[in-house]
Amino acid sequence: MNIDTSIFKAYDIRGVYPSQINTEVVYKIAQAYVKFLSESEGARVKPARTVDQGGDQGLTIVVGHDMRLSGEEFTEAVIRGLTEAGVNVVDLGLVSTDMLYYAAATLDVDGGIQITASHNPKEYGGLKLVGKKGKPISGDTGIYQIRDLVNANSKLQITNSKSGTVIQKDIKEEYFEFVISNFDTSKFKNFKIVANTNFGMGNLSVEYLKKYFPKTNFVKVVYEGLDGNFPLPLGRPDPLIPENRAEIIAALKEHGADLGVAWDADADRCFFFDENGDFVTPAYVNALVSEYYLQKFPGGKIVHDTRVVRVIDYMVEKNGGVPVQTKAGHSFIKERMIKEGAVFGSETSGHYYFKDTFYLDNGLFPLFIVLDILSSTGEGVKFSEILKTLREKFFISEEMNFKVANLAAALSAFKQKYSDSKIEEIDGLSFNYPNWRFNVRKSNTESLLRINVEANAKELLEDKIKEVVELVKK
Repeated sequence: MNIDTSIFKAYDIRGVYPSQINTEVVYKIAQAYVKFLSESEGARVKPARTVDQGGDQGLTIVVGHDMRLSGEEFTEAVIRGLTEAGVNVVDLGLVSTDMLYYAAATLDVDGGIQITASHNPKEYGGLKLVGKKGKPISGDTGIYQIRDLVNANSKLQITNSKSGTVIQKDIKEEYFEFVISNFDTSKFKNFKIVANTNFGMGNLSVEYLKKYFPKTNFVKVVYEGLDGNFPLPLGRPDPLIPENRAEIIAALKEHGADLGVAWDADADRCFFFDENGDFVTPAYVNALVSEYYLQKFPGGKIVHDTRVVRVIDYMVEKNGGVPVQTKAGHSFIKERMIKEGAVFGSETSGHYYFKDTFYLDNGLFPLFIVLDILSSTGEGVKFSEILKTLREKFFISEEMNFKVANLAAALSAFKQKYSDSKIEEIDGLSFNYPNWRFNVRKSNTESLLRINVEANAKELLEDKIKEVVELVKK
């Protein structure tokens, strides 16, 4: 069996189903994951304990999947690969990625596998891997080792004289109670909310919140229900795509809602719209949540990626915190947060990471924080009013994505044209000037060059976007 090694990304595993990734490939990855975990722990694989019953001190892995068409098929292959190696499995069934992370962090298990391809179109399948306590497994800390184990021996087969056991566990109620326990919801005002679930796992959150907050009215849920076919305008369950926002914007205006919230398919990314239907650039939310957490943890460190930084650094420094830039990607952010002991981390892509969630990203916490912030303001203060100062001071582009034939040549052209700037190479290239800045980086999940531009004035931003785009297209 030939393995397409391009499916092994910097922080997860994704490929087109079934040409790049299928049940046979997934089975081999699960077996290689066992070998990686057992060797990294310095112990051979052996029959494992179960979460509920105890037993031999071997490996136990928690497994979950989202609504993708390949989800159940991949789950069966993963569980077979694990149990045949003598590893016990806690099967969570249909869950969001942040629910899997919560289970990996709180249950007596040695790691976790979430079967998802995040925001990719329906033809994709994939896996997100974590270790003990939900510790991320990235390209730097294991994914490429797992790739090499699979690639070096496509006949890799780990068996055990005693197969592992499988237990089913419903984590959802416990997870939602955990989220709510971190907030004083008694002071929350009653809001009218429009939600966009992108036919994904955000539906579980909406249904629970409808029961828990009966006075908070989800006046409309767009792209509702679980559907791995993703019948969206662009067929891609990603709120960052402007064309996928039209329905939630229309619903906000029709219902006079206070805010809108949207999730990607596996619900680990969260996005917002103000009461006017205007999309809230994630960097503004990152800045607001940074302030929120620095009030909770004075002097704390805030980790963020390099795509958009000015508004976040401004808010962190204004509130006495310490900003820390690092590579984009959930594994890199988590690893840096653990290293720094940071209280909050964020990405421009809509990922949010919290000390309160074991340094793991969470797609529901941001909604509660925004509701808390809105509830703490004066009567009648709108979301757009809270954002006004930031929007008028920091101008930020949408992320622009380009297919580039020669990446090295493109980056060289940027370096040559903007050689008079302060250039940083934390993640891709960042070109810094006193009144504007941009970051250009290769995507870790797709064959794209991603560019983000920020400036001190709207006109300057527009001019620099044109300038940068023209250089890419030459």
